[in-house]
Amino acid sequence: MSRPEEVRDRLANVGEIGSVIATLQALAAAHQREAEGHLAAIRAQEATVAAALSEALALAGAAPEEGQGSAALTVVIGAAQGFSGLYGERLAEAGLAAAARGHAVMAIGGRTLGALRDRGVRPVWSAEMAPHVPEVAALASRLADALFGWLPGRPQGTVHVVFCDPEETARLQVRRIFPFDFTRFPIDPGRLPLITLPPGDLLAALMEAYVFTELCEMLMLGFAAENAARAEAMARAQSSVKRISAELKRAWQQARQEQMTTEILELVSASSAGAPKGSVPGG
Repeated sequence: MSRPEEVRDRLANVGEIGSVIATLQALAAAHQREAEGHLAAIRAQEATVAAALSEALALAGAAPEEGQGSAALTVVIGAAQGFSGLYGERLAEAGLAAAARGHAVMAIGGRTLGALRDRGVRPVWSAEMAPHVPEVAALASRLADALFGWLPGRPQGTVHVVFCDPEETARLQVRRIFPFDFTRFPIDPGRLPLITLPPGDLLAALMEAYVFTELCEMLMLGFAAENAARAEAMARAQSSVKRISAELKRAWQQARQEQMTTEILELVSASSAGAPKGSVPGG
């Protein structure tokens, strides 16, 4: 039988753990909301660049032909930290599957990067996930530089990005970045803007701008998704803390009752032992 003091100490420890979990859950939820709040602006920028691409394609007369080479690259926007359930593991598995297919791999997020390296995959480029929302754009710029640095020498190389959406963290999203699909942008021959660049150079610049905006969106979604997964994991942990606390409270009440019963019996025994022979206790 545990002593009431021991149970009480365990209950206090569980309470402290619950406080830490609640703090982590609140921080994760706040980071998720902040990231999701930036998505509208990113998507508005994406739409603006898409409209410019449509006009530039009208100047060019036709979309560049799309081909596909043998080189392939998969970018995994993974988990930076733990305490997010199976979120990081699922993304690491996607990176491992891509490597098994012969793809080069780029990885973002220390947790996922560590899981890949532990299983023998050495990404050609890696980075930590942005620790705060305002730093996502800088990370997207670095990733874009890495992608455009990988493409030369690999004509029509294929690039896919694997990430998660905060609305559905259990399902992986896969988006193809290269070869760049110009057919997504309807040509509007009725709007021919005045330009100072050759149409080909303008298309190339707009394509790079669109890729950068897409990377911003996917990184922001990945940032939000990791925090959503962490908030979900902490909510489950908080449920376990509440269950354990309830069990410990019952155990404390039982231990205290048993201790009181033992003390009463000891007092009665001591009283009976000290009474004169032949006397009746209470008489």
